[in-house]
Amino acid sequence: MKKLLLLAAGLSICLNPFAAQAKTGTQSKDQDVIVISFDGMRQDLTEKYIKEGDLPNMETLIEKGVWAKKPETIVPSLTAPSHAALSTGATPDKTGIVSNQFHDPEKKFNNKDDAFHTTIRVSPIWSEASRQGKTTATVAFPGANPETKNQTADYSVFYGDTWAKASLNELSFKEALGWKGAPKSFSPPQEAALPLKLKRAKNRTLFVLAVDTTDDRRVNYDQFTVSEDKQINAEDGRAKRDEWGTVPLTMDKGEHAGFTFKVKGETTDLTEPVPFFKTAVTSGLFSGPAGFEAGITEQFGFFPVESEDDALKKKWITREEYEQISARFDTWITDVSLYIKNTYKPDALFFYGPQIDHEEHKYTLTDPRQPGYTKKKADRYEAYIKWAYQLADDTVGKTVEAMDDNDHLFVVSDHGMEAAHTMLEPNAVLKKAGLLRTNEDGTIDYSKTKAYAVPSGSAAHVYINAKATEKKGIVEKHEFDDVKRQAIDAFKTAEIKQKNRNNMLELGFEAVLSGKEKEELSKLPEASMKGIWEAGLKETIHPYETVLSSKDTEKKPLGHAHAGDILLIGAPGYMMANGTSRFSKPSVELGTHGGNSTKQDLRPVFMATGPSFKEGGTIGKVSTLDLAPNVYNLLGIKAPSFVEGEVKSALWKKKEE
Repeated sequence: MKKLLLLAAGLSICLNPFAAQAKTGTQSKDQDVIVISFDGMRQDLTEKYIKEGDLPNMETLIEKGVWAKKPETIVPSLTAPSHAALSTGATPDKTGIVSNQFHDPEKKFNNKDDAFHTTIRVSPIWSEASRQGKTTATVAFPGANPETKNQTADYSVFYGDTWAKASLNELSFKEALGWKGAPKSFSPPQEAALPLKLKRAKNRTLFVLAVDTTDDRRVNYDQFTVSEDKQINAEDGRAKRDEWGTVPLTMDKGEHAGFTFKVKGETTDLTEPVPFFKTAVTSGLFSGPAGFEAGITEQFGFFPVESEDDALKKKWITREEYEQISARFDTWITDVSLYIKNTYKPDALFFYGPQIDHEEHKYTLTDPRQPGYTKKKADRYEAYIKWAYQLADDTVGKTVEAMDDNDHLFVVSDHGMEAAHTMLEPNAVLKKAGLLRTNEDGTIDYSKTKAYAVPSGSAAHVYINAKATEKKGIVEKHEFDDVKRQAIDAFKTAEIKQKNRNNMLELGFEAVLSGKEKEELSKLPEASMKGIWEAGLKETIHPYETVLSSKDTEKKPLGHAHAGDILLIGAPGYMMANGTSRFSKPSVELGTHGGNSTKQDLRPVFMATGPSFKEGGTIGKVSTLDLAPNVYNLLGIKAPSFVEGEVKSALWKKKEE
């Protein structure tokens, strides 16, 4: 399995996973690498929570390793492009991943590709290292879809299908008939039918058996079993009332899927309908040798649902139950990753945690300009975000505990997160400029549209419907520059009124008088106190802070055909949205990213520990592009020529003479 073995003659075994091994400089044999990416983890919040004692495992990690003071990512600072940069060491002009969603000029003008299911145009570390003789593994890591050709790791687990959405069913119970192997019941067993409507598979009916295990001389049905055939076996889902159970399912083509359920309510005699909540039915994608998928599903079960936002919004579940569902996903990813590490012993392992990003998008409520802001609500929402950071800290603790003397750990993120108060509709700007046409129902008429925008986070790409690049383009070559100029002028001159100006002035004065400028800036999207004053003093703002195009009309702003002819970045606090009817509207999401990551709330994290790295050290500027060359250096293999990052000398112990 390993291509290189550690020559350990005379070397004592060290029990501390952070301790240095043989002092051979920056490289030695059998250097193993683990990379964990926590989506959306902010450098400033991580530092704050560490100082407050809320992240003990990360605190230990940076005490024994290296912490980056000024980490940066690429522009746009979005999940897919930034993870492509992390995994390749290359910028979007080489990876082709220019946004989370983009238009491919090889397809129809209305085409929008999902970057998470798109081939990265240069090799990620896991496939390149495998080609050079190393063994690699990925678990849920963005860009590591095993169905993507020539880009998979030796061992890979990824998001699969959602076969059915979550539901809250009202089950009516009746006398149980035809069951085999049913547990003893002190009241006559009852049963209910649970219809299961599935996508891309045959619908089926499950059966729920209720038994009374209490022997308390009362009718008290407290245990429930879910079965496909009324033949009770070890695989059937079983749970007490108000406790979680899991139901594994095999889909039509053999896919391992399943859901988690809970029987809710207080009706113990089943004389009234009983609420039965089930999560979405999900499955994963697996790629590896014979027995790889079976070994994982037998020990850890099916690939679980990541979160259940709609169920929480509909009040089918409580916040506590929501967190339990999300934590189960995090635990599954971590446990499976460490199982792969221990069982298959890859030289490089990459895995992923989405919860921080997920919670920050929903709960970054720190700015009085945001819809629904109150101090009480803001405090409650911050607790939700801190919970996600603590979940990540638990993952770090488990990983460190599983490390051996040769392991090196990188904890990174793709971007930070800023508070969002306003959504912009760039297509409304193009419509007003006469460059975009709509149908009677308000949808875009692409056949008559000269330019349209594809938004993602705080960024948007504007594509011109040029005859030279689009299959059914309408903009002639001699018109192209004029259309681009019209679009640029429209965005540069667009203005909207600023919100809550008095509140911003009050915040500015309070920050100065209390000497807490840095603390206030960590809550607000503005990059400086000057920005806060301007938000209070200026009646209007030009919300498109960056309007980027190439002077060379043959090139795109990000240097790749997938990029728009114009790249837009919103001002702090502004994110992009679809729509053609109005320039701006209150933000639906409370957190956004996509802009310049030198702004403190958009900075990602970069931490590293292991025998080749300094202990208790800090480094200054580091980029997501720098991960790849340092991983290649650890693995002792050649970095491809497209890698733009650099080996950070400040990270490594000095070679002893």
